[in-house]
Amino acid sequence: MSCKDRIILKNLQAFCKLGSYDFERILGQSVIINLELELDLSKAGKSNNLEDTIDYVAVSLMIREFAQSKEFYLIETLAEEISVKLFERFAKLEAILLEINKTIVNAEQFSGNPAIKIYRTRS
Repeated sequence: MSCKDRIILKNLQAFCKLGSYDFERILGQSVIINLELELDLSKAGKSNNLEDTIDYVAVSLMIREFAQSKEFYLIETLAEEISVKLFERFAKLEAILLEINKTIVNAEQFSGNPAIKIYRTRS
């Protein structure tokens, strides 16, 4: 992201049915989501009006509800679909930097916390 205004949301928690193994999706798991929402904040800075920006509470609720709405095999798919939903819902949004961290991986051969990060622009 370059020289653009942004709203930054850190450590949003969402519970979802996520994982490439059946038992992961059956149990479900928490993910941590970090977002940078790129948009022009100058009008909101002058007007002091929520309608001139993006309501980060609405963003958080939308992400949590969407993450719980279906099953995902990959965190990449969850990230991609969240970005699509954000662009559909928030017309002022110009670009997104989205990171999703899996907090627990239920695989004996892996230890750590995988994460992905995507950058998408309105096209």
